[in-house]
Amino acid sequence: MKPVLMTLFALITAFAPAAFADQGEKKQVFGDYEVHYIGLNSSFLTPEVAEAYAIPRSRSLGYLNICILKKTDQPGILDALTGRVSGTMKNLIGQKKQLEFREVKERDAVYYISTFRFDENDVYKIELQVSPEGETRTFDVKFDQRFYD
Repeated sequence: MKPVLMTLFALITAFAPAAFADQGEKKQVFGDYEVHYIGLNSSFLTPEVAEAYAIPRSRSLGYLNICILKKTDQPGILDALTGRVSGTMKNLIGQKKQLEFREVKERDAVYYISTFRFDENDVYKIELQVSPEGETRTFDVKFDQRFYD
């Protein structure tokens, strides 16, 4: 993973309380591609990170960060890719929200960021469609996430 990408995830997760460690960065692998994601309460972001990425900090505002990466010829090195990210989140009683993502480019890193309101302690089923630029395939990324305020 590129140093810049590692820095952002380190900044985000370093300031989250240990009780929320289960909300750390995760990934799903699709051949040579990896989709990394992290979801947490936006108030866990440091003021500096929130300001740098224009993310409002709020106890009732969730935050998703998605990265599309591709393996290179060098073992352990991944390239950040642009692409398309869309998706929905649904609570356990079936209420669905469309997620809106915006692209953030930073040197060698590309992030897709979404913020949304959530109900405290609810579990959400998140379903994303991720398409790397230049690829005809779409990767379905599905995970459950509990958000705390």
